[in-house]
Amino acid sequence: MQNGWFAVSNPVSGGGRGARDRGQIAALLREAGLAVELVASEYHGHTVKLAADAAQSGFRKFLAIGGDGTLNEMLNGAIASGAGEGEAVFGLVPVGRGNDWARTHRIPTRYRDAVAVLARGRAVVHDVGVAEIGVEKLRRFFINAAGAGFDAHVVEHTRDDRLGAVSYLLALPTSLLSFRAPELELRFDQQCISGKVFLAFASVNKYCGGGMLVAPRAEFDDGLFDVTVVDEVSLWELLLNLKKLFDGTLPSYRKVRTFRTRSVEISGPVPVNSEADGELIGTTPILFSLLPRYVKVVVP
Repeated sequence: MQNGWFAVSNPVSGGGRGARDRGQIAALLREAGLAVELVASEYHGHTVKLAADAAQSGFRKFLAIGGDGTLNEMLNGAIASGAGEGEAVFGLVPVGRGNDWARTHRIPTRYRDAVAVLARGRAVVHDVGVAEIGVEKLRRFFINAAGAGFDAHVVEHTRDDRLGAVSYLLALPTSLLSFRAPELELRFDQQCISGKVFLAFASVNKYCGGGMLVAPRAEFDDGLFDVTVVDEVSLWELLLNLKKLFDGTLPSYRKVRTFRTRSVEISGPVPVNSEADGELIGTTPILFSLLPRYVKVVVP
């Protein structure tokens, strides 16, 4: 068993800051006295393989130097390759565009302060989401939030993601023009919601989309998703209510339904794009479930 951290730096995180600041972050890790094996990812999905190889070689402490997507890939590689329940510990030095997971856990974006959290913070348990995708039931783990519908459509059409929430907002008008709310059915706890759905989120944490507070009551260790369902909405309605996406009042909007559950299945007559932690993962049908308190994370 390896005692130190296995770290992956994503060079394209933060519009290239991952590559530009890698040396500075490595120096801060050494200065803090942390034993770290640091490598850089070379292509999309590479961190999954790097973390998987590290888990198989005995590492159980995984450090993502990047954004939500880097942390997601680290999680998937580690869990799928031997880091079992309660074994894996994850840390993050935020270099990404959205940093939604870091925002929930109040992990500083200043590198020195984030490294100090790793050195002096505490490890707490954290739920892990599982997405079983399509008829093949391909599994993908996530640690922040996942959804189907318009959010995944925007992710697909966001060309320049260096500006975080601004990138998302810039993509909204053109995405709305090409998006039609699909017929979806959500099954959970022997209940069913059906109709034209603008988007549906299954949240482990509070934020997504670069600072959007879509699940203000979500708790990361309670074994439950906070599910947010937004019914079909027009462009003008969305623009008039954008503030609700950020100020925590979204659940009070008349076209929003919320519930808490351990699992939810989303399906419909035609496949609909889905995303997890800001990364496209496939299309419906999709089943979201939870591994309660499955990993540990280092927080302030």
